[in-house]
Amino acid sequence: MKILVYFLFFPTILFSQNLTSATDIKISKKWYQEPNGYTFSINIFLPSGDAPEGGFPVCILLHGNGGDGEGIINQFKNILECHALVAPSGYLNSWNICDEDSDAPDLEMVDELINNLQTYSNVNPNKIRIIGSSNGAGLANNIFIQNKNSGVDIICSIVSHLNEPQFHNDNFYLPSNSSEQSNSYCGYDSLVYPSTSRKYLSISNDNDPVVPYNGGYSAVGIDFLDAETAAFKIAINQGYTESKITSGIKYGNPEISEYSYLLGNVVHIKGDANHGTNATQQEYIKNYFNDCNIDLGKKDIENKFLTIYPNPTSGNLFIKTLKEFDQIRLYSSHGALLMKSNSESLTISSLPAGTYIFEVEYEDEIRKRIIFKN
Repeated sequence: MKILVYFLFFPTILFSQNLTSATDIKISKKWYQEPNGYTFSINIFLPSGDAPEGGFPVCILLHGNGGDGEGIINQFKNILECHALVAPSGYLNSWNICDEDSDAPDLEMVDELINNLQTYSNVNPNKIRIIGSSNGAGLANNIFIQNKNSGVDIICSIVSHLNEPQFHNDNFYLPSNSSEQSNSYCGYDSLVYPSTSRKYLSISNDNDPVVPYNGGYSAVGIDFLDAETAAFKIAINQGYTESKITSGIKYGNPEISEYSYLLGNVVHIKGDANHGTNATQQEYIKNYFNDCNIDLGKKDIENKFLTIYPNPTSGNLFIKTLKEFDQIRLYSSHGALLMKSNSESLTISSLPAGTYIFEVEYEDEIRKRIIFKN
């Protein structure tokens, strides 16, 4: 007698899911302030239209103390117009850095949020970006120091550069237990080695009344490094081996100074916007994040007088200007003259990828732009 055995095979069905402005991402954590669990509120805003090839780049926005996710999305949706924006609200509207009201496990929440976002079919899992402002910048710096997810490719810290708990004794640290102000360096006592593969942008102002540009004690209850040294220490971690840049390249209106390391992989921007950002700094963020490939020429920060395109570029640069010019010049991010021309175009295909300064000299003035070579 033959026994027939039938094997039934059920194919695995993979369901793709798109991130939308209505997506409800729930992340809950327990800690001593919320022993029964707390679910973080997370706001989401997606650009209109189809996702680009590879998926939308995503920027996780971290608000300042007293803010919330909805508020910071409203600040950035006209700056990063082609990014999906995801903004959690911190417990008690703050982030756990040192002496804040919240002692929530914010890094765990952000780690889980990143992992969650990377599962959506219309999200680029290798272009997860972080922007933090003020208290949120402190958390962004902690993410730079501690997070190891290779899909996080850019971190931007606005008006809160490295504090001494995060970097002291010439090393980066994380708290091994609770981060309390009464502890030495707020309990940041475990040595950590940040990932070296991501880009970093810091924006600070020399007239900031909250976080001192030149370092020292702050009204938020902790000491800070000076802003330029903080960027230099991060550049060293990312592989920079030369001397600290002591003089930034000035351009724009309002004027900013750029301190660029490693061909723009680590950049510090100095301005005078108090505890906030001005139009030039916002435009720099847009360009640094390569948002919509919109450049300083297409949204000219100097009244559309001068247009330089395409930006970023892989080879040829062209200019349009409202009056006759004498010469165009291209400089390295450190100010070394690389090329000059009297025509309305310049070929830079032989140069390595990075950040450059494009200068146009007229009879009575000189105008500058930041150029990104990819």
